[in-house]
Amino acid sequence: MHYREKVCVSASTLRRLGTVAVSTAALAVVAPSPALAGDLFFSKSSGTTASVTWLEVGELPEAANAPGNAHFGDLFVDDLGGGRASVFGSVHDVQCDDGVTPYLPGGGHGEPAPEDGPCRLLGIRFVDGGQVTFTIDRKFTTATLTGTLAVGSGHGETPASAPPVSITWTGVGDIYSERQSGTFVDEYGTYRYRYDFTGRDAAVAPGSRIGPMVFDDEAGEHSDSRIGRYRSSDRQRS
Repeated sequence: MHYREKVCVSASTLRRLGTVAVSTAALAVVAPSPALAGDLFFSKSSGTTASVTWLEVGELPEAANAPGNAHFGDLFVDDLGGGRASVFGSVHDVQCDDGVTPYLPGGGHGEPAPEDGPCRLLGIRFVDGGQVTFTIDRKFTTATLTGTLAVGSGHGETPASAPPVSITWTGVGDIYSERQSGTFVDEYGTYRYRYDFTGRDAAVAPGSRIGPMVFDDEAGEHSDSRIGRYRSSDRQRS
């Protein structure tokens, strides 16, 4: 699906917005004051980024610690300058019955995935940092990421694996701009966000890979990418 056709904000997008807000040098946090006693936080950030989402079909080698026969992933890279980068993402490992087109099972609205059905969620792995080198040009025509990633369960323990990564993005088409914004209300208060992006859709080059997983090298696999710059802001009021 084309990035500009996505109307709803996915859970991974929300995770990205929240992570960006605490991971970039441009972060600004305003503490509550008597005049703003109802504000829990306000933050904003900006930077240059490359991202990719993908579906990998088939079982991976046991050493990859990736159960299942379908793997839905996302990876976000924020440029920190001088070849450094903040890297984060997730992979959902799924087992689908023979002959079933892989899909990511879920209950919706944050509910647990159903335990039965033709595709079953086996687990989630999280990418959180690593030892990487990142380059991206100012015209958003190409970007590269090499090194190793830190992959774990997301519970704060030592990463379970450090797969090598080698990804090259190539910009496709004209530069465009888009804005995502929304408001969510729950028992903790009201959360508002805005995310502005200017850049290009992109394609990952043949041979790009994370560990034993090679992007788009088998039938039924696909990926979506883009490179560009962003601005984001978040506010939560109790």
